[in-house]
Amino acid sequence: MHLSMWVFPWDLMDEGVEVVLKRIRDEIGIDAVSVALSYDAGRMLSPHNPKRKVYFAEEGVVYFQPMPIWYAGLDLQPSVSSMCKDINLLAEIIDVSTKLGMKVIAWLSCFHNSRIASQRRDCATVNCFGDTYITHLCPSNESVREFILAMVGDLVTNYPFYAVELEAFEYMPFRHAYHHEKVDIELPPLIEFLLGLCFCRACERRAEGSGVDFQAVRNAVRNELESFFLSPSSYPREELSWDTVMAKFGAEMEGYLNMRITSMGSLLALLHERVGLRERTRLHLFSMTRPVNLWQIGLDPSLLMTHADGVIILAYHLSPSQLKTELTVSRVMLREKTLIVGLNPSEKYVGSYGGFIERINVCVKSGVDGLSFFNYGTLSNHHLSWIASALKGIVIRK
Repeated sequence: MHLSMWVFPWDLMDEGVEVVLKRIRDEIGIDAVSVALSYDAGRMLSPHNPKRKVYFAEEGVVYFQPMPIWYAGLDLQPSVSSMCKDINLLAEIIDVSTKLGMKVIAWLSCFHNSRIASQRRDCATVNCFGDTYITHLCPSNESVREFILAMVGDLVTNYPFYAVELEAFEYMPFRHAYHHEKVDIELPPLIEFLLGLCFCRACERRAEGSGVDFQAVRNAVRNELESFFLSPSSYPREELSWDTVMAKFGAEMEGYLNMRITSMGSLLALLHERVGLRERTRLHLFSMTRPVNLWQIGLDPSLLMTHADGVIILAYHLSPSQLKTELTVSRVMLREKTLIVGLNPSEKYVGSYGGFIERINVCVKSGVDGLSFFNYGTLSNHHLSWIASALKGIVIRK
């Protein structure tokens, strides 16, 4: 069974690369680390960090030394974190992990990038009212696509990763935690979905190239949202599905959503090919809990089957019974693809050690191929001990 732990660069810096990796390997029993090499802003509570307890991550930076040739002539350029300006932290991580017999995974946030989206609004998501989302990059934009391709190519060419994990590889949904976010109206699923749809110039060009009436779709979405804003309490709150969207909006919306899926599919195919430049490096993609709903973010299960080696499902908020149901469905849909479940042992999600063990057992009995745990730095020491104890119980079932 694949076992890994997500790790932030600042925790490796503050505690020491070798100290952290040895602890993860020897005390916790995990032989692979997913290191955030491209990440966005966040306020991180770090309970066992010896130098600081709260860390404010920089917006949209990378935590490695980019090779300039990969970005030559590109419209967008990487910004290196201040903590990595004068050192090659990634090289040290690779060296130490090799010595310890551990695997390193490149964990990349793709289209969630507040730095670029706020500085280059022509590359950001734009809703049907013309409002720019300064946290989201649009996957339809060629400059953005070239930047993601360059970053992945740079990393896999220069470092021997076990895998590359793509997070936020999607047309980002409306609700994605911004500073002091205020949404004081309860949003029905359809309304929240419509608020997340992008209508930027790049999406317009792709839509028109696909024979879709872009303006008709945008106007229909805007009218629906305006109708909701006029009378939110009377708006239906049924579960969002492909059929409900098609029944309400018809063929033009179908074409528009299929345009997004085609756009994401072509980029994913290029990334899979680029990762293949490094023999035996795998491509893992963060997925929704229910793969059948991937159309909402511009993906499709067939894309994962064709262009990804593994799928990561984050199951923090699921109860054991919900987890069992979702894993049964995911296993059938994803068939032979590597299925990795992301868990968090905090009481915030599992209630108690017993609740954590119950979820671990559900995963094992459901036949998942791997478990990954979030996150070394944000967990307390006793949570790390819980992971160690839980893994001792599944060794015999590997």
